[in-house]
Amino acid sequence: MQFFQQEELDKLEETLKDKTTGLYNKQTLYLLMDNLLKQHERYEENWSFILMDCSLERVSSSCKDLMQDQLDKAIGKKLTAICRKSDMLFYCDKGLFCILTRVFEGDDTVKFCEKLSRNLKELNVNGCVVDVMPKFGITFSKLSDSAESFSQRSYDALKKALSAKEDILVQV
Repeated sequence: MQFFQQEELDKLEETLKDKTTGLYNKQTLYLLMDNLLKQHERYEENWSFILMDCSLERVSSSCKDLMQDQLDKAIGKKLTAICRKSDMLFYCDKGLFCILTRVFEGDDTVKFCEKLSRNLKELNVNGCVVDVMPKFGITFSKLSDSAESFSQRSYDALKKALSAKEDILVQV
């Protein structure tokens, strides 16, 4: 008998992932973030948390019947294709994506977000070409962080980016 039964694995994956995008869901984000912050505290591994708004207001397209779910599915597929295997991708809500990524020496999270923006231009959604112009809120892990404080800084950065008309805002 195998230790992991396929039906158990299928049920677990169904619980951890969003059905529309195939990315991890918000509940999984909380569990992984909590664990990563404990790891950060023990080993001083640095993490960045990127909150990305790709709602329909950020889309330029001639498609009249474009739905948020269709757009989210296409964005999820594109993110999976262009991000590193070590990047953890999450779908949190309509048009709201999160990325947890380990910060290695020489990494530039802002440049990574610029790369994401470039790759979301001319995105094919059900035969229709759309240009997504995402907004980003970025923060980095601190030794005293909880999952709430870590995510709140990124959320605050995204809110400032949206109100200040900036594409990428970093909050330390």
